[in-house]
Amino acid sequence: MVSIVCTLLLVIPYPNQPDWESTDDDYSTGGALVDIDLDGDVDFVTGNGNDMDRDPNRVYYNIGDSLEAVASWISADSGYNAHISVGDINDDGFPDLAVANYGDPYAVQYDKLYYNQTGTFDPLPGWRPHDLDNSFGCALGDVDGDGDLDLAVACGENYGGSAQTAKLYQNNGGVFDTLPIWESSISSYFCGVTWVDIDADGDLDLALAGCHRQNIIYRNNSGLLEASPYWQSPTSYGTIQIACGDVDGDGDQDMVCANNGQLGGPSNCELYLNTGATLDTLPAWTSQALNYYSCVTLGDVDRDHDLDIAAGGWWESVKVFENDSGSFPLTPSWQWIPSNPYDLVCENISFGDVDNTAPSSIINEKHIVQPDERVFYLENRWLISIDRVRRTSGDVAHDEYCFSYTDGWVSVKDIIATEETLWVDYTYAYDLDLAVTNWRQYRGNFLFYNRYDVGIVEHSTQNQHVVISFPNPNRGEFVVTGNKHGLSIRIFDALGRLVHESNNMSVTLKQTGIYFMQVYDHDTVHTTEKFIVIR
Repeated sequence: MVSIVCTLLLVIPYPNQPDWESTDDDYSTGGALVDIDLDGDVDFVTGNGNDMDRDPNRVYYNIGDSLEAVASWISADSGYNAHISVGDINDDGFPDLAVANYGDPYAVQYDKLYYNQTGTFDPLPGWRPHDLDNSFGCALGDVDGDGDLDLAVACGENYGGSAQTAKLYQNNGGVFDTLPIWESSISSYFCGVTWVDIDADGDLDLALAGCHRQNIIYRNNSGLLEASPYWQSPTSYGTIQIACGDVDGDGDQDMVCANNGQLGGPSNCELYLNTGATLDTLPAWTSQALNYYSCVTLGDVDRDHDLDIAAGGWWESVKVFENDSGSFPLTPSWQWIPSNPYDLVCENISFGDVDNTAPSSIINEKHIVQPDERVFYLENRWLISIDRVRRTSGDVAHDEYCFSYTDGWVSVKDIIATEETLWVDYTYAYDLDLAVTNWRQYRGNFLFYNRYDVGIVEHSTQNQHVVISFPNPNRGEFVVTGNKHGLSIRIFDALGRLVHESNNMSVTLKQTGIYFMQVYDHDTVHTTEKFIVIR
């Protein structure tokens, strides 16, 4: 069984060529796969311009389980737009669009917010701050625990030597304040930003990527970010983007970084593990060095219930490093680059089930909250929707919580007086297609469909042809069908232990996890198939 496991875990299910390319002439930078019109499938939102040109922002709607090549929504304004963040700002159920505005390349700009009007964004921004700055990244998160999304922006311009502070704008009734309620104590060339409960105390802390300055985490203390950094990286590499998630499966949030060596230093990806309350100061894993890493994210692309690392760079491949029990290879497990490497300048990687292969609905996922610990992580990320949050006394209203589509956290308003149980119904992307934004003006953005085997299995021998079918993934109760009489099955768990044996092909498994099924025709093993049980 060990050899079977190792073989199957080394397959990343993306094709050798993109399945889709957009038609535009943008310097695309920000990207998100989110259901903008609430029709049950994810659309592709892009922020465009970078430091090269004034471009509009766009939405490529999902029509018939595929993205349109030409965007249906195009903002009426243009700018040096950079990374984006998508979430419901005004509690109307529709996700809105926040955009960081980078500059030309030194002139400061206004960041912006486009409100969603029942399925399409307003053509012009409905909010901008009083301050001008050079912002490359932004992130929506509930800093004050009031159940709505506040906005953090990562500011600074490295090429022009303009160090700036990161800023936080508070949400008041669906509108951000125009002046920041907090600024970082350190001026830096901040490029990336994300919200994460790094110390597992039930609120959201703020992590910042400092390009050729240290990466920093500011801790949340009773709804306010502290003045001094809680954690700092030991090095000052050219970090452009960071992402957080439970990489090693121990229940706390780890961090991956994409380091860019264009202005000096190494170019690689690094992983910092969480000790339980903070991050290690030294990376647990470092990828091979390449030219210019620029983006990184996390997702379970091979459906084995751990987070793989996807990354990309300037004039180099988009790639995936497979997670094998918390360990990663130095070189990519899968990668793609066009025949002309200059046609791909990766800026952002987004995951989502574009072709609706396996959207999965979870009912009554249970979480315990405390009066002062009201942020929790769902068991899955890359959300399509949260359909219901329920407590013993009834439903939690939509304006009493907010969530992250990409990271899977939920933040509940201060309505909890004592320890309570919450149950969450939600839908998430189980089949992760990969979308990459491309800074190259003369090529489009790219999408790769996840080609994971959905459970129809064939196996042939010289004299016999056996076909079996079963749902994969499944909820632990299913029937295996075959084209021959006399077939039997044996099922083993991930440790190689026999957990089920049957001649009637009916299966009942009570535990979630990864399993391997051997199919027999009398005494002959015809195939061994990996499958996953979810709840």
